[in-house]
Formats: sequence, structure tokens, C-alpha cells
Amino acid sequence: MNKIIYTTAFLLFSLMAMAQNDVQYTHYLFNKLAYNPAYAGSEGMPVINALYRNQWTGGFADGKAPKTGTINYHSPIQCGRGGFGLGFTSDKAGIFNSNRLDGAYSYKFQVSEKGNLSLGLGAQLEFGNADYTRTNPLDAGDNTILAGNDEYSKTRLNFGAGLYYTHNDNFYIGLSAPQLLNTSYYQDVSISGDGNDFHTYYLMLGFAKDLTNNVKLVPGAMISYNGKNVPFEFDINANLVFMEKLWFGLNYRLGDSIDGLIQYQINNQIRAGFAYDFTTSDIKNYSNGSLEFLLSYAFTNYSNKISNVRYF
Repeated sequence: MNKIIYTTAFLLFSLMAMAQNDVQYTHYLFNKLAYNPAYAGSEGMPVINALYRNQWTGGFADGKAPKTGTINYHSPIQCGRGGFGLGFTSDKAGIFNSNRLDGAYSYKFQVSEKGNLSLGLGAQLEFGNADYTRTNPLDAGDNTILAGNDEYSKTRLNFGAGLYYTHNDNFYIGLSAPQLLNTSYYQDVSISGDGNDFHTYYLMLGFAKDLTNNVKLVPGAMISYNGKNVPFEFDINANLVFMEKLWFGLNYRLGDSIDGLIQYQINNQIRAGFAYDFTTSDIKNYSNGSLEFLLSYAFTNYSNKISNVRYF
């Protein structure tokens, strides 16, 4: 009976997540390129980010809980006016696997003495796979299982666009749509009905403020809108930064979790972080929460102008 309950709960929540069709990160403040191609090159130097997320640990057998790994690189080009980024993401949830290659290009305009606006375009190549040999034969009536198939795979192309504005390196706001086309392979396995709900729009904003000479407050928020199964979601967080080295943060994800974050700026180049999500939705009865790890490397020798830790 417990196995049936666990499996049912997992399917319900994984279908809700896949309906939005974009990978979720608690470290979104430090992984903006995953959501907005206009962010490419915005840190003023080449940067490599690597993240690993293990969602809903301890609650689902046979490796069915979602696991995501991603690595991306972005850098300014054209004397800092342009930027480009490359990324690879592997996302696994139950019988579904998705490997994705991403590319991004941005161009920055100075719109005021202290304000810059970047326009960005992105492209994605998704390799999707569903292994139906891992399903339960008793679930034959499940419309997410394609009859007569042991395995299903598909390669799809998509495009995205975004805007990203910064003011004096103390404030940012971005608006983006990472996937403009309904081309996800999840459509073909009836994950979300009519297949017309794969457009998710993101609004991100945040700022940095000195509280004392050695303490900064760095709050941020991300709002996502999807017109169908997951119409509206938001994350809001606040980070305290001590001596430009140690970060402590809290994040609230609407209807899902309360998250704790800790980061350490080892030096101007290397940043390491860890996040733990305390699930607040009904799935808390079947999960021990979610884990996320971040490692970032910045090529600070790229420009003599870069001599301090960046917050955005």
C-alpha cells in the first residue's frame, strides 16, 4: 500500500513540474542564464557555473525522484557590448530523461548614465527519452504510457528571448521566455493534455544594499507565469553577505518549500554553495526535502576592471 501511495504522489507532482517544462533551481539568483539568454556576459568576465539538484530525497524508490545536473559558460565579447553563453543540462524524473544543449547571445545598450539594457536570444536542442520498461504493468491505463512502446525518444529544437536591465551594479530586473515554441517531447506522451501550455515567462529582480561596512543585504525574487496547468509561481529570497565572503540566505517558494542557502566565496574566482529545501506541500509526507550544490569559477584576469566580488 505504501508503495502505491508513494508512486501516485510522485506521478502527481512530477506531472505538475513537467507541465511547466523548465528546470527548477533554488540557486536561481546565481544561475540566471538558465532562465534568460540576455544575462550572457553580464558579469563582465567569463564564468563557469555547475549545479546539481537532487529533489525529494528519500521518498521514492528505484531512482524515480527528479535529479538535475547542469553546467554553463558565458562571457562578454565585442569589447563588453555583447555576450555569449553555452550550457548543457541533464534532467531525469522517473522514466523520463531530457538532455539539452543551450546557446545564448546578448547585446548591451547603455540607456542612462548608470543603466544598461541587454537584449538576448537563445536556442535549445533537446534530446528526450522515455523508458517504458520501468513502468508498472498495472498502470496500463495511464495515458502517459504509449501503448506498444518499450522506449520513446525525440530530438527537438526551441528558441528563447529575454531582456535584462542593470543599474549601477546594485539593481537588476529581467524578463524572459526561454522556450517560445511548443516543441518539447513531453507533448508526445500527453504529459499536460493539449500540449499548448509549454510557454513559461519569467520576471526576475533584485538589489544589493549595504547594511554596515561588512554586511550586505541581497534580496531577490523570481515570478513565473504559465497560462495553463501551472498559471503562477514565485520565489522570494533574502541573503546576508558577510565580509564579501560568507552568504546566508532564505528562500520561499509559493506552495512548495522553504529553503536555506549557504555560500562561501573562497576567493575572487571560486564560489561554492549548498541549498536545502524543506518541502511544505503534501509531498513532504513522502520526501526528506531537496538538496542542491553550486560551484562557480570566474576568470577575473579577463579585465583589470574586475577586482571585486560580483553580486548579480
